[in-house]
Amino acid sequence: MVASAGFDAIDYPLYDERKRLYFDLGGGRVDLSYAKQLRRLAEDLGIVVGQTHAPFGYREDDGTVEEILDVYKRAAEGAAALGAKHMVVHPIKFENCIGDYRRAECFDLNIELFSRLAPFLKEVGVTALLENMFITEKKDGFTRLLPTIYSTGEELSRAKDALGDSFGVCLDSGHAFITKENIPEMVRAIGDRLLAVHLHDNTGDRDDHLPPYFGKMPLDALLAAMKEVGYKGNLNFEVRFSAVPQTELLTAMRYVHDVGVSFRRYLDGE
Repeated sequence: MVASAGFDAIDYPLYDERKRLYFDLGGGRVDLSYAKQLRRLAEDLGIVVGQTHAPFGYREDDGTVEEILDVYKRAAEGAAALGAKHMVVHPIKFENCIGDYRRAECFDLNIELFSRLAPFLKEVGVTALLENMFITEKKDGFTRLLPTIYSTGEELSRAKDALGDSFGVCLDSGHAFITKENIPEMVRAIGDRLLAVHLHDNTGDRDDHLPPYFGKMPLDALLAAMKEVGYKGNLNFEVRFSAVPQTELLTAMRYVHDVGVSFRRYLDGE
């Protein structure tokens, strides 16, 4: 259906539990035969795996630092077998790492972790992309989505520069809107470190992953900033279609594809 909607690339979700089982990310080595078979199938449909998304949800204070490093290595190996040059990663967070609380400590922890991953990334030819994040706070019966580690363009840029050429940045437009960032200025701060995007819309208070123009995000200003910094990477739409009936799913996907074509033409100056 992805090919029928006109898309020519996908972001393969290695965080999905079924995908993790297929790739054996929980132990042993990656099943490269499955990855290569999947790559051939995609190519037969005229689709490439433009990027993958590594598993996430790990915290420093639950004893999983070594586990996530091992999982990231296997996920990078799987990404390479799929033909993807980029793998999106989330930072490890402390519990309640909200705003500036333990933020510098958390930043240093991630530099140490990802520095250990860098030689393996270079070996398999995959660049890890640091994604901007939010954190969920549940307090007094209310749920809020707030800034945390890697919420700002300055912080992402500083991390990428410290980690070197095996790393880049993935801007998630929905996350940036939720954390009240000035998204165009964020793009300018990241500059040519920006190698991928997760494009989706929301109303500013929930991570809804709406199609473009279905929320309140300043998409035109975002695109203008992307054009200003010379963004040439894929336009990856991280959109949920859970409310769309199966009979209308292809129509909804074609809408997102057509918006993407319009975005691409604008960015390319056509």
